[in-house]
Amino acid sequence: MPVNAGTGRPDVLIVGGGVVGCAVGRALAGRGLRVTIAERGRVGEEASAAAAGLLSPQSDGHAAGPLFDLLLASHRLYPDWARALEEETGQPVGYRRTGLLRCALSEPEEARLSALLPWQLERGLSVEWRDAEQLSKGVGLRVSPEARAGAFFPDEGLVDPRRLTRALAASAGARGVTFCEEAPVRRFWIERGRCRGVETDSGRLEAGRVVDAAGAWAFFDAGLPFVVPVEPVRGQIVELDPQPERLAVVLQSENVYLAPHADGRLLVGSTLERVGFRKEVTASAVRDLLAAATRLAPPLAAARLVTAWAGLRPATPDGLPILGGCDVEGLFLAAGHFRNGILLAPITAALMADALTGAAPADLEPFSVARFGATLGPTKSPTPPAEVFG
Repeated sequence: MPVNAGTGRPDVLIVGGGVVGCAVGRALAGRGLRVTIAERGRVGEEASAAAAGLLSPQSDGHAAGPLFDLLLASHRLYPDWARALEEETGQPVGYRRTGLLRCALSEPEEARLSALLPWQLERGLSVEWRDAEQLSKGVGLRVSPEARAGAFFPDEGLVDPRRLTRALAASAGARGVTFCEEAPVRRFWIERGRCRGVETDSGRLEAGRVVDAAGAWAFFDAGLPFVVPVEPVRGQIVELDPQPERLAVVLQSENVYLAPHADGRLLVGSTLERVGFRKEVTASAVRDLLAAATRLAPPLAAARLVTAWAGLRPATPDGLPILGGCDVEGLFLAAGHFRNGILLAPITAALMADALTGAAPADLEPFSVARFGATLGPTKSPTPPAEVFG
């Protein structure tokens, strides 16, 4: 018997209950669709909970192009989107526009950083160059004497990913979204070229359309005629208690970022490790992150070490997310957001809602899975843990 027997077939079934899945589900429910979200574990407890919550399109945007435009568009949605979530749920999401200071600790870093300014200024974006004497202005902590210069991005900031995902889930639930937790998806249910739903251990979940928003598990070759080219990339983060000194802005170099949350937590991140589905915290990564943090902000040598954790980011070969439909009728993808899942949640929700409701969507061709063309095939799929998908 289907898992959702008695509840009626949903218009849309979303595989994955992270920030992207919850955001898409909430948006679809807001347009009057019946939505079910199937999550392999607990909602919001994978990469979404492990993220630092940076909202930094400019400092991370090394070149103009479709990804930068997408990041910037989503960033512009954030203030109103976050405010609406808080008003709907009564839950704070920790959104703050703190500004971000990116420092160059060597001559090559300074050259790369200065190259960001001309094209961003030409687009009318806010960025301020600071020399070594100005770097500690308004930062709250003394910046490294090694720092040669920096770029300050006043519009950037952060959000609390755990609170954000909880608020998204609460808002989606209030709009009528059904959640199926502890429901690992094994395969897509495809008949005659159309996706009719998914298969789980408890039976089939049928739906009018299906969205693959399964994060690092989105690649799984589960009944598809192609492989979604997404692989897990581990990121480790260290949490510090920096009392009595507090950082007022997000502080960053090429090797580390320091993300100060309003509750006093200071998150130090993050690594990029292609180690499959191993989520262990390693001594070497903690050592390297702390060394980079104390080099960038020497006063942090006295900070108290609180904890550390790891998460798995979903990466594509070209670093761009996969958005929109595919050759399988009724199947849509919202996958491969890599380090930008939190930042891209508002725009992903809007674009996917347009695509699924037949509204006039933006051009999603740069993010289509079809761009990988001949690279797709069963031999390209990594080997996932046998017990999970979704």
